[in-house]
Amino acid sequence: MQLMNGKLPLFWDATLLRAGIRYPVVWDYEHFPHLLLVGSTGSGKSYAVKLIIGRISKLLPSAAAVTVCDFKADDFTFLRGCSRYYEFAACKQGLEDFYDAFLARQQGNNLDRSFSMLILDEWASFLQQEKNKAEEAKRKLSTLLMLGRSFNCHILVSQQRADAQYFSTARDNFNTIIALGNISKESAAMFGFDRGSMQPVHQIGGGYMLTNGTDLQEIQVPSIRDPAKLNRAIQTLVK
Repeated sequence: MQLMNGKLPLFWDATLLRAGIRYPVVWDYEHFPHLLLVGSTGSGKSYAVKLIIGRISKLLPSAAAVTVCDFKADDFTFLRGCSRYYEFAACKQGLEDFYDAFLARQQGNNLDRSFSMLILDEWASFLQQEKNKAEEAKRKLSTLLMLGRSFNCHILVSQQRADAQYFSTARDNFNTIIALGNISKESAAMFGFDRGSMQPVHQIGGGYMLTNGTDLQEIQVPSIRDPAKLNRAIQTLVK
């Protein structure tokens, strides 16, 4: 896969893949800067996040950087020792560090505009654990979602459910929604998925991607031949 006019190829078009044609589904990160990925346990959620980071590492300029807040400390433990990797309660510090870096760009103290992404894995679990600090965390996330695009700061939130209570007033700023597995009726209504146009998903890594509330595409997360190589590529962005 190659970068396509500022659009980052992420997955395969599942409809064409069934016909034996590999055609990429792309993320237009310049116009739709933030991603929300939802899916139940076993749907391939963490694998998809790793693949997205790998695409960034391979196709975007070398100055790109990724911050990973891994509340479960499960799927990204190979990043331990990297300066932009945070586990458990330290995810609060990861959010604050990314937010402060965004403010430095916004206030003109840092003129760097290279691609920067914050990944919040199991954001809902983090908020439930840090109840006394949840509102402050949601406020900072809301600011990043509303203003980050102008400074090339991007957000990827990955969790099992996409309840509105976890995003304050900023839910509408997630303009690219990836749903792996079979999305619930409630989640479909919340984000504008047309369930009548969606077929049941039976394969791990299968699902749908909705862009800007209108462009619905059935997707399949590609398999990775060399997971260790992918992990090394991710480490270069989180170092």
